[in-house]
Amino acid sequence: MSTKKMKILIISLVALLIIAIGAYVAVDTIKTREEQALIDEAKALQLFDFDENTISKVEITNSDGHFMIDNASGTWAVTDTDYPYAFTLNTYYINSICSYLSDLTALKKIESSDLSGYGLADPVVLNCYQGDTAYTLYIGNASATEEYYYVMLPDSPFIYGIDFNKGAVLCGGLNYLKDPYMLNYFDVNINYVRLEHEKKASFEIHKDNDGWHMSEPLPDADVNAANINSMLTSLTRIELESFVKMAETPDDLYQYHLNQPAYRLIVKTDAGETTTINFADFDKNDGSVYVAYEESGQIATMAVNTVGFLQTDASELISDKLFSMNFTDVSELDVTIDDLQFIMQMHHEENQYTFQNAEHSVSISAQDTDLLAMFKSLFSSITNMNYDSIDMEAEPSENAPAVIFHYILTDGTEKELSLIPIDDTYYWAFDNDEYTGKIVRRRALSSASGVLTYYDKMLMLLETNE
Repeated sequence: MSTKKMKILIISLVALLIIAIGAYVAVDTIKTREEQALIDEAKALQLFDFDENTISKVEITNSDGHFMIDNASGTWAVTDTDYPYAFTLNTYYINSICSYLSDLTALKKIESSDLSGYGLADPVVLNCYQGDTAYTLYIGNASATEEYYYVMLPDSPFIYGIDFNKGAVLCGGLNYLKDPYMLNYFDVNINYVRLEHEKKASFEIHKDNDGWHMSEPLPDADVNAANINSMLTSLTRIELESFVKMAETPDDLYQYHLNQPAYRLIVKTDAGETTTINFADFDKNDGSVYVAYEESGQIATMAVNTVGFLQTDASELISDKLFSMNFTDVSELDVTIDDLQFIMQMHHEENQYTFQNAEHSVSISAQDTDLLAMFKSLFSSITNMNYDSIDMEAEPSENAPAVIFHYILTDGTEKELSLIPIDDTYYWAFDNDEYTGKIVRRRALSSASGVLTYYDKMLMLLETNE
């Protein structure tokens, strides 16, 4: 190749290189400008950027009133408001406001002078204070499609659309400000509960230094502390669905069928606090139940699937045993079941025991291990007998009892449990001739763990040892 052609080729390659570099620089510049534009747009949509943990006061002004809330005491509390009723503040909600507002970013920006069309002519005003610095947000309506909530900043001509769910929280209202739990107590602080249905006590329990006791409908029944504690834990975790209004006149209660409530729950604490809640009647097909708090006048709703506790029966809170007695507290037990009779005598200090019926009279010592074990099992089959249900409204007949368990205790006192037949399947249970409200099934006597079964086992063992 000639020198001239070589020069031309080199010049052409250099020219192409310059063009390529220029094109790259141009494209890179355009891309950089586009990226910067996106960054600038994103910055323009970021409404706030502050540390949520530095907020000391939150101020809310909405259709419900004005609320100034601060945490000077270490806990969020309403320190100034024109809302006329006392309520328990939902402190978690205030934390959510601080969190959501601290890095709030809009999804879109709108230029419009028609504030009323976006609900911003009379907005909810939200202020978060960081010392003397106020971060202020005006909140309007939600979009028709529920994609956005429309908001504005002070001294800004723009309307922004923020995430609908965040907007709903920031917009708030009393349904957010008020503590959502049905009871504002810790379960361990509750010492009294009474539930009424149609003005009759389903149960009434109270706690003292000796533990829980039942007052109604079965006074002095052996309570099941584990079941009571489980119920209290559930009660303190139930949430209200919505706050409807404050009852100011009897008509307000009548409107929600609360003038003659179907249920009434009374809860007291060891600090002397009382909460009384009335429940309107409902059925399983209803979505919500109206409730009214007597102390505050608050009318609210609860989801039907949360009020199952209203069906709690006294039998669920007491021991399922018909009658409990410790073996070492009894010196003699006389048993009659229909035509069957036997006597059990205990001389605990001498470790001597006697079983006696029409055919046998047997002394049992500690060395008679099999007999003594069966003797104790027979006793347990009686004291571990369960009842089937409770019927306090029953009117037992005056027929003679078919089953009698007559105890003589080691301190000389006597106690008699008797069963009067209702029919071939059920008995009314009496304690010292007083109806207990407990209904016993025949199978409690004849089941695999029943007294009749262990009586037969005792006889078989005696015959084997003869």
